[in-house]
Amino acid sequence: MMFNTMATISASQVAPVMAAAAIDVDGTIIVQMILFFFVLFFLHFVLFRPYLQAVDAREDGVEGAREEAAEMETRAGRVIEEYEEKMRQARRDAQDVRESLRNQGIQKQNDMVQEVREEIQGKLKEERDRIAKKVDSARSDIEKRAQGLADAMTAKILPS
Repeated sequence: MMFNTMATISASQVAPVMAAAAIDVDGTIIVQMILFFFVLFFLHFVLFRPYLQAVDAREDGVEGAREEAAEMETRAGRVIEEYEEKMRQARRDAQDVRESLRNQGIQKQNDMVQEVREEIQGKLKEERDRIAKKVDSARSDIEKRAQGLADAMTAKILPS
């Protein structure tokens, strides 16, 4: 029974509140609508449009920065490729210079060896000529002595 009383009281108290919450349509609704649209129009130009323009400008700036970063990355790639190509060319040039210097060194070495050989051949020929002269001189001395000995032996063996 106690629950019935409470249910009755609460239902009786809720009914006036619900009746008060109902919207009455009268002349003030038109004023409220005009005020709402005026505030909406005012906020559109004063708040929303500048905010949206700032957001658009920021997006454009970010997009521009992205494009600029992509362009800079492309340029950096090209610069790196040019640098690497120049390094390869410098290495090839250095290899050519080393090879050229090596060939010059080998040629100079061969020239020096050839010069020394020619010098040695010349000295060897001079020594052979000198030795041949000494041999000829010794032969002629030996022949003279041999002839003198032969004459002396003949004189001793065959007394005249």
